[in-house]
Amino acid sequence: MQTPLPSNETLLAYSSAVPWREVESQKRKFNQALQQISTGSPDDELPLDRFSEAVGAPVTAYFDPHDARGANILLAELNGQRHVIASAVSARYRGKKTLLQSLVPYNFNPSVNHTNVEETDDPVTKMRSLGAEIELGLVNADGTPPTEDQMQNYMRIYRGHAQRLGISPHIDREAGQYQIEAHIAPIIGYQKTRAAMWGIFTALAATSEETGMLTTILPAYPVESDFRLTDDPKVQTAVDLMLEVNGYFPEYARRLAEAQARYHVDPANCNYVQMFRIQGCHIHLDLAGRSEALGLLTFYTMLRSATAIANAAVLKGSPFVNGTCDPELLCTREYLRQVTVTGRYLELPTSPHLTPNGLERYAALLRSERVNATGRAMLYDDGLGEMVSVMHNPIGRVRPDLTTNKRICTLESTGMPASISGSRMAAVLTDFEYSHVIIEDYFRKYGCDLEPMYNDKLMWAVLGPLDQESYSRQQDASDRECTDMVITTPVGTQMTLAEFYEMKRVFMHRALLAVDSVDITPRAIDDVYVSLSRMLNPPSGRSAQTIHQFVADQKLKSTGNWGRILRNAFIEAGGVPGEHNPEVVMKVVGQIHNALRRRYLQTNQA
Repeated sequence: MQTPLPSNETLLAYSSAVPWREVESQKRKFNQALQQISTGSPDDELPLDRFSEAVGAPVTAYFDPHDARGANILLAELNGQRHVIASAVSARYRGKKTLLQSLVPYNFNPSVNHTNVEETDDPVTKMRSLGAEIELGLVNADGTPPTEDQMQNYMRIYRGHAQRLGISPHIDREAGQYQIEAHIAPIIGYQKTRAAMWGIFTALAATSEETGMLTTILPAYPVESDFRLTDDPKVQTAVDLMLEVNGYFPEYARRLAEAQARYHVDPANCNYVQMFRIQGCHIHLDLAGRSEALGLLTFYTMLRSATAIANAAVLKGSPFVNGTCDPELLCTREYLRQVTVTGRYLELPTSPHLTPNGLERYAALLRSERVNATGRAMLYDDGLGEMVSVMHNPIGRVRPDLTTNKRICTLESTGMPASISGSRMAAVLTDFEYSHVIIEDYFRKYGCDLEPMYNDKLMWAVLGPLDQESYSRQQDASDRECTDMVITTPVGTQMTLAEFYEMKRVFMHRALLAVDSVDITPRAIDDVYVSLSRMLNPPSGRSAQTIHQFVADQKLKSTGNWGRILRNAFIEAGGVPGEHNPEVVMKVVGQIHNALRRRYLQTNQA
């Protein structure tokens, strides 16, 4: 069958010409040399001779090595062929770093395929630790936006509560002045993930109690604000890039104007980045053997599947933007993403090694200064006639550029919204772990050949790739209906979300039992999918109808249609969808805050 994935013949030919062990050896030696040479080095030239000596093979630059301001790619040579060993963005995005200090190792190993992954340091299929970041917004109780001092104080207090609760205290600033990002440390399994989510929400509620600031854990920032961004130089250069790239396409100027009118935003105070106020749950999964091919396969199947659509719908629910309740959408996140050309749909990331003209495409985009990070040059798109990085696409990324000592390479899902329900997020995160086990096991058996998956209609239904039209149409349906949507699988079957997860539960029992090297019990499988079914279709026939019931009612929490609950709360408070009514939106945010207090603080004190 025809797919954009590299053929198994391509994978085998590459690894035959460029043995994976020698690639690994070269990368390790290069990374050690880079750490030694770049530490404290004021030099802004590429010492290719020193790198070559350390690696034991020629290391060359794709572009002029004497051009210290332009982006560049370093390549190591093996048996007459070259592979990417590091990249650097242009001086525009380096801040105070030199070219040498800006080099980011490229940690994917393109020579690891389905025939040799058993020889790597990941010799068996296993449950791989999953990490995630949850973006959320903050607002003062009177509706005013927070200052930087307030944000820093909130983060300091959150860290203290997190440490006392025994969860990761890691929390970062985000681009929006109102926004932070809480981290879930890498863990495995539904119960542990759910416990971590409980800890995060408890820490957030306690920090809000202490600071007087309200959290807005929704897929889009809901309240009126001045759209201010942080003063971080990286944010400012990113803004410049986004304005420049979107300026090539008149269609996106029209989209921005429509969004500004839809949400009653003053165009003089709102550019593409300021309109792009989505909040998500970014999921990272480790890739066995740092295999570039496995990353491409997982991106093309799992992240583009009916499972991805269903998981996003489970977490959606946010009809508010800038103090306005949308007249049609129960979740505004994907609408806001479509305001920028960088949010276009992506079929498959570019591999510099395994896709036709991949290195040329990667190099051209990096050199064009239209990406502010080396990994984002793999998100190449030229469907509108100009090459851009769709760094905010609704599917995800492959990440060879994480700067950790373990050289971890991940698949990152960027299509999952932030949610007020820790149970829903825990179930979705664990489903990604389970799904990845199946895809990795498939890769070890069949490589990137999708024919066996296509012939297994149940597997194709839950993890097979949706075409672009179906993917986009179903995203739009879930924006309008959230958990009331009817999902269409790649085999054409239509069902409710509860029916889909019951089908997936049956599939997972069969599929995970066949993977001998993982120890996932039937009960652990049911914990995830029975929980999802209960939240979507409660056996009692009763589901949450109010914010309090969804968040804090012990019998009804996490049930019901969250987006519809929020819209109804807005209407009951006197709002009319489509009208700009910041006061009523703040009342809804206050109801969410009070429900969180009751759920996570008063219960603890009892």
